[in-house]
Amino acid sequence: MQDMRQGFLVRVPGRHRAVGSAGSFWSRVGLPVRQGAAVLALIAVAVSVWLWEVRPFDSRHGLGVDAPSAGIGAAHAPLGAPPSMPGGHGGYTFMRMQGNGADPVAYDPCRPIHFTTSTVGLPPGGDALVREAVATMSQASGLQFVDDGLTDEPPTPERDPYQPDRYGDRWAPVYVAFATPGQIPRLAGSTVGLGGSTPRAADDGVLVYVTGSVWLDAAAMDDLLAAGRRDSARAVVEHEIGHVLGLDHVSDATQLMSETGGTGAGPSDGDRRGLAVLGRGVCRPDL
Repeated sequence: MQDMRQGFLVRVPGRHRAVGSAGSFWSRVGLPVRQGAAVLALIAVAVSVWLWEVRPFDSRHGLGVDAPSAGIGAAHAPLGAPPSMPGGHGGYTFMRMQGNGADPVAYDPCRPIHFTTSTVGLPPGGDALVREAVATMSQASGLQFVDDGLTDEPPTPERDPYQPDRYGDRWAPVYVAFATPGQIPRLAGSTVGLGGSTPRAADDGVLVYVTGSVWLDAAAMDDLLAAGRRDSARAVVEHEIGHVLGLDHVSDATQLMSETGGTGAGPSDGDRRGLAVLGRGVCRPDL
């Protein structure tokens, strides 16, 4: 098991109103988007851009707080099958480990991960970009996603994991937004993206991710798309979804989850091994 990266901790995101959407902690590490066809690049963009991870974690752990009825949307067996562990090179690390120190915190494979994309700041084709990135990470992990469509909810720095008046009796969906630093201050400077998830604890202390958020700097993503770097823009979204699913940064520059953003060609062997592990999380109908 790779050593876990430790970082600065602080509370996480917002509120939602979906038309069809964590209290937490974050760690931040810069990911430079570098020039070149084989790396994430801005090409025609003058300023350097960084991808940052966010590690949301709710200190309340779901104890004594509002939560949906247990088992909403849960099946009796995993909905998908994680792919076999690929060969090749490259490692992986996880955002957070269980108390036993051996297993990573992950989503429940017996229920789908719902997600929604905000119309606020959404560039042309932005929702399709998000769907493509989600499909890639779903295939690599075996976790099943459900697109709840677009939402008019604007991005805000605080987000509750359970919002029954907006989403009904279930955990709020993973929220994706193209935002500005004025809306999400952590996008200030040369930050392209933030992503992470909020866990809840079962009665036996096992943690399970229940929702998450991805914020993408709208101007930086517009620049990538305008420069014809759609693959790079999609890789930014894939990288942040990797954090949502539970992957942390690695030092290998060829991996999607590297601090340099990988090659821009999607998950590499190490990323895929880590995603396959996360796709084998525990089914917890008691949450």
